[in-house]
Amino acid sequence: MKRVALLTPMLAFGLAQAQDLPEGKGKELLQMICADCHGLDVITSQRATKDGWASIVDSMVSRGASGTKEQLDTLVDYLAKNFGPEKKVESQKK
Repeated sequence: MKRVALLTPMLAFGLAQAQDLPEGKGKELLQMICADCHGLDVITSQRATKDGWASIVDSMVSRGASGTKEQLDTLVDYLAKNFGPEKKVESQKK
């Protein structure tokens, strides 16, 4: 019983995080491929270029993540679009 009691809040937390993800092609792949090993907050708190995300995804595949080439390419596109580098604020002219 104790395990069920602990698992329920964890599932609720995971569902809340999943609902906060931006919609788009690749969202389900992120949930399916990445959330098996770590929380989505680990991913969504990062910012990277498309090449950076491709490198991160390649690293995760070398550690056991799996997906077809097409799925992984879609995942990289989704991550780059929604979690790319933050735009730099142009400094005001003095």
